[in-house]
Amino acid sequence: MKFKDFFNLKLSEIDMSSLILVFILTGCGLIAIYSATYFVGTESNMQYFWKQMLGILGGLAMFIMLFSVRKSFLLSYAEVLYIVGILLIIIPFILSMVTSGTTRWINLGGFQIQPSEYMKFILIIMLAKVFSETRRSPLQAGYVLYPLGVLAIPALLVFLQPDLGTTLIYGAIFTAMLFASGYKLYYIFLIAAPFITTLAAFNSWAFLIWGITIAVIIFLNNKNILFSAGMFLMNILVGVMTPFFWNAIKPYQQQRILTMLNPHLDPMGAGYQVIQSQIAIGSGGLAGKGFLQGTQAHLNFLPEQHTDFIFSVISEEFGFIGIALILFIYCFLVLRWYRMAITAKSTFSSMLIIGGTTALLAHILINVGMTVGLLPVTGKPLPFIS
Repeated sequence: MKFKDFFNLKLSEIDMSSLILVFILTGCGLIAIYSATYFVGTESNMQYFWKQMLGILGGLAMFIMLFSVRKSFLLSYAEVLYIVGILLIIIPFILSMVTSGTTRWINLGGFQIQPSEYMKFILIIMLAKVFSETRRSPLQAGYVLYPLGVLAIPALLVFLQPDLGTTLIYGAIFTAMLFASGYKLYYIFLIAAPFITTLAAFNSWAFLIWGITIAVIIFLNNKNILFSAGMFLMNILVGVMTPFFWNAIKPYQQQRILTMLNPHLDPMGAGYQVIQSQIAIGSGGLAGKGFLQGTQAHLNFLPEQHTDFIFSVISEEFGFIGIALILFIYCFLVLRWYRMAITAKSTFSSMLIIGGTTALLAHILINVGMTVGLLPVTGKPLPFIS
């Protein structure tokens, strides 16, 4: 095979508006990272700045590669990529590569790779192929079983690493692509219902009310008694099994979930990060304290200020105006890319764009939600910035 059989780069097809906005976000990220590590007071703080620069160059190279690869190549080798991705996720389990209490990383001499991150791209490619080639009606149960299986294998493996944040992103990608493929909201509700049941199971009254709600919705939308009873019993089973799953996850994950509900339960322990982040965001006010003037980061009150909590640093130094501008750029990019998905030339291309855009949106929502205390701390970075 020739090189052109795999790659076909057309610069004219690159959306320059999106590219410029992405470069603006990366520039903001470099400024924020420099400020977040300025408290060190020595030249050593520049290591994070240059590491981010290296990451930007690597991301640019990956963008060029993914943008130029032929869609026919992705369609032909989607299954191969999927199998390779699954094997890479399994390797840390087999070789007992434990890093900070997790099995997410593969150690390669002086550096590490996280297979679950690459699996996001592979999952999008695989689901895009599945949904674009499926010819059966979305009303048929089999229409969703195969793609659900494609999702379930990597999602379960990543959850066991454990990595809750990446598992949620996989689920968001699947849900968006399933909806875009024509699946009705009612059936998406049936898929999502067990997850809501899991949350409701921690409170008896909430579980009772949610159970009644499910029963009514299923009965009104489907007169098949056996189907309705089956879906209802499945949710009851999920609720009953929830305590067992709760006891199966790591204690630090339990603490993070409890801290999300009330950070002040452990203000000097698991809740410390969230509380300090909220202080940083609130102290920024309208216009912020100014560049290099943030006290929470520079006095080292804010943990992981150059990665997970970079949003808090930006908010403290540039205030509501600064974070509003960044969130506006994110909104513009997400809406623009979803619109591009609608006008794409093929179903496969449309699904690729929807999956990629949803992954970006999920990262943004998880990171921002984490810093303001609405979601548990999962260690997901802010796209293009940290």
